[in-house]
Amino acid sequence: MFIVMKLLSWNVRGLGGAVKKREVSHLVREKKPFILCIQETKLQVLDAFDCRSIWGDDKVDFSYQRSAGASGGLVTLWDLSEVEVWSSASLDHVLAVTGRFLKSGEQFTMFNVYAPCDTSVNKPFGLPYLLGSKLWRAKMFVFVGILMPSGVRQKEEV
Repeated sequence: MFIVMKLLSWNVRGLGGAVKKREVSHLVREKKPFILCIQETKLQVLDAFDCRSIWGDDKVDFSYQRSAGASGGLVTLWDLSEVEVWSSASLDHVLAVTGRFLKSGEQFTMFNVYAPCDTSVNKPFGLPYLLGSKLWRAKMFVFVGILMPSGVRQKEEV
């Protein structure tokens, strides 16, 4: 089965400024994704008004994980005419959403991941860590974002 899945992922390194929000909004209008995953928003609060202005209309819903001070922060937005989301979960540096694509009916769980540079707070980000939960009932798993801490250089250091 062939599934059309239009997905954008961007480490914005801060979404608080008007210029960055316009850049993201322009990209969304140009590419028209079904799902947009943003890493490192550096935002403590994100509301529906902000998400609608980024998306460009009201046919959007979202889930977000606030930043830890001035680092981190994740948001996943989806087009309500293309995607139905049943649940979302916020884990350490991971925002997971589970749902289905409306046209194909294909179920998915999408993991929006931000592995911070500080290796003292990192856990390995991989299938055993993220899929150990019985929360995910989908058949398709999609990982986006920063999956490996930038401070980890060799396999032995994980």
